[in-house]
Amino acid sequence: QAVATCPKGTQLFSGGFQRTDIRTPGGDYVTESRALGKRSWRVTGRAFGLFGGELTAIAHCVTSKAKLITEVKASTSVANGQFGKATTPRCPKGQRLMTGGFSFNGTHQGLYADGIFEKNGTWTASGFGYFGPIPKLTAYGYCLRPGSAG
Repeated sequence: QAVATCPKGTQLFSGGFQRTDIRTPGGDYVTESRALGKRSWRVTGRAFGLFGGELTAIAHCVTSKAKLITEVKASTSVANGQFGKATTPRCPKGQRLMTGGFSFNGTHQGLYADGIFEKNGTWTASGFGYFGPIPKLTAYGYCLRPGSAG
């Protein structure tokens, strides 16, 4: 697990991860990348095979006294050997989707496939049940009121 936290006096408005490597005969892969409260971004992963790898969490921060992000989310299950996706609802009225994340909610059975901004203003996270089923894949969308950051 890696957690990036915004400096005191700032808030999170986006986040992400970098530095995973999955290949034969080993490596690491991400199983969660999402906001953790209003100041931190958490990334979890799993090492396998002959070696692990690096895992880096990234938090994008801005000075603001107003609450910046509103979370929207949706979940689905993914069967062993299958591809699945979860799509968030749209942001509340007056807010726009800023970024997205995902979680396999504690299981290490899946591989994250991608996260996509959909044309209708939703976020889709997808995964593949590579090592087994993913009982719960959750897509997280983070909404921002225009002009509220900075």
